[in-house]
Amino acid sequence: MVYEQKTDSLSSGVLRIELLNCFEQLLQTLDSFCIAIRQDNLPVWVSHTETELDDVLTMRLKAIQLYRALWYEGSEDGRETLTCPGIVGASSETLIAAQLCNDAKDRFKIATLALKKLGRVEAKTVMTDLHRRQQSVALAMRRMGAARLNLKQVYRRIPLLEECPLKIGFTWSRQGRVIQRTSLEEAQRLLEQRVETPQIVFDRQRLAELGSDEVLARVRSVCPHLRANLVFPAPDHSRVRRRLMQAPLPILVPMQSGQSLPEFAPVAPEPPVSPRLRRADVRIEDEPYLPSVRIHRYRLPYR
Repeated sequence: MVYEQKTDSLSSGVLRIELLNCFEQLLQTLDSFCIAIRQDNLPVWVSHTETELDDVLTMRLKAIQLYRALWYEGSEDGRETLTCPGIVGASSETLIAAQLCNDAKDRFKIATLALKKLGRVEAKTVMTDLHRRQQSVALAMRRMGAARLNLKQVYRRIPLLEECPLKIGFTWSRQGRVIQRTSLEEAQRLLEQRVETPQIVFDRQRLAELGSDEVLARVRSVCPHLRANLVFPAPDHSRVRRRLMQAPLPILVPMQSGQSLPEFAPVAPEPPVSPRLRRADVRIEDEPYLPSVRIHRYRLPYR
């Protein structure tokens, strides 16, 4: 037993060093990549809001801000990530720098997931240590309203292409939700996985008040996501090749000096808001019964 504890401690120490090293490498490659974008004298288009236009934020600088966005903002939902359509012309040097950055992101993700296998408490301790070691970065982020590292935004790779397409069409998917029948035991397990807070304690008390045979509903939102429809010329020029890819960040497109961006239609930086009609056969209650894990009760006729 003592040997196992020593082994776990050794594994934890090795993984902690690996995680911190991977994060430092990620920041270094990200810096190099963003410097390369600044130096490229190639066309860029990134969707702007009216406020950003008033603030005279250039499209190139906005693209760099998006690539650098590794931290949560104070009001962000933990399931959401910053998303913005864009096309960035890139030299061969910039594409190489982007690939090195993506490789660093992959290594950091592997190191983080390996650490999480040791347990939630240990992983949380190491992430706190990471923030402390990167204190200057974290302090600067907090001053700009960012509080902590957003792993989803750290993990996601910079979208890049190996050849310049003829056309890029952006499409926003619609937001929806997934409803899953959930037992009391599963609800209890979900609560136990959360860090204990007053809300978690309250939700456990509410869960204990329910009958053992009641079935609950877990509601998970499907956040809008951005897709790019790419059209490439075929080798024989007789037809075109098509490809669909996720594009949460501006897409890097290989270009030469004097070349224009591929054909595209400007699209809003956020998904269009479309009113949803309320179904007449809604079976679950509007307000969540256990807000911390987004679990609802079914309405009385359906329990």
